[in-house]
Amino acid sequence: MADSKVASPTHSPQWYEDSLQLTSVPLAPSIRSKLQNAGFVSVRDVKGARGPIDLARETGLTNAEASEVIKALRLGIEGTALAGAKSASEILYEESRKLAVFTFSKDLDDLLGGGVAVGEITELCGCPGIGKTQACMQLCVSVQMPGAFGGYEGSAVYIDTEGSFMAERAKEVAQATVSHLVSISQFLPKHLSESGALSQFTVNEILDRVHLFRCHEITELLAVVESLPMYVRAHGVKLVVIDSMAFHFRQDFKDMALRTAILAKMTTQLLNLAKSEHLAVVSVNQITVKPDPASGVARLVPALGESYAHGCTTRVILSWESDRRMAYLFKSPRLPRGKAKFTVTNGGIRDVRGMKRQVDLK
Repeated sequence: MADSKVASPTHSPQWYEDSLQLTSVPLAPSIRSKLQNAGFVSVRDVKGARGPIDLARETGLTNAEASEVIKALRLGIEGTALAGAKSASEILYEESRKLAVFTFSKDLDDLLGGGVAVGEITELCGCPGIGKTQACMQLCVSVQMPGAFGGYEGSAVYIDTEGSFMAERAKEVAQATVSHLVSISQFLPKHLSESGALSQFTVNEILDRVHLFRCHEITELLAVVESLPMYVRAHGVKLVVIDSMAFHFRQDFKDMALRTAILAKMTTQLLNLAKSEHLAVVSVNQITVKPDPASGVARLVPALGESYAHGCTTRVILSWESDRRMAYLFKSPRLPRGKAKFTVTNGGIRDVRGMKRQVDLK
């Protein structure tokens, strides 16, 4: 049964503190039965589950059913303009519980506010060879890290449109990550170091939990995105990578209006999936040349246009600065613009030693 002692957010609605029995809440008999079988008998019990994902996991409800339960408990709250509305304190509480997916570069993680955020679409764009695919492979391994090390213990979906995914390279990154966690486990508290947290974090297990979809044309990509909600629930997916979004959209369309409409719909589907399933979506984008009529000089810009740029939550542009790889945080609703240096090693994404993050204060 859910732990009713979990702290609730400050200024939370009255139903958080209420001990009313669930029998007083209008619920479908099948849903009520699943709740009772799992030991959920009061509003306080549901509060202990914290959110629909946790509630579904503990009771056997679907995510949709769990969301309906929580919405039903909010009906009748005084001062709520619309049924199902949330207070800012609830949203803040939910956001404070989110973990980020590590890139294994501290400077890059700091730039991103701790790592690649869940509930959002993070776009990585840059020229060939800058490290976009390497970063995606690192994230596919990092998302599987045990909870004792700040990981999600989730699996990853890798949608490959360009044929750039290399299993041998993923194995190298997995080996380096496992070795790193083993080396630092000796510094953990005894109850964590001896908990067996790393017993399932092996190279073979990591590779088994990276689910690859190779999409050779736009119809295959659309079909995979359409089927993702059911797939991620069945396989405990916490990261979806599309490498790259631009490849088919730049080649398979002559009707630009149709391209814009389909791209917007797909982006909305991915963002809704990220929010509803509490997972991270990483979209890889290419670079294109855009003439500047005013200066007569062409410049490099992310592909797919401005409409797609608005659909992504966070945009990170990867480029070269002298002989160093640089990540520029170009767009974020919660973080300042800035830049961080990183490098690609045999073991994956890492820091450039001796370099510090720089923040644009303009």
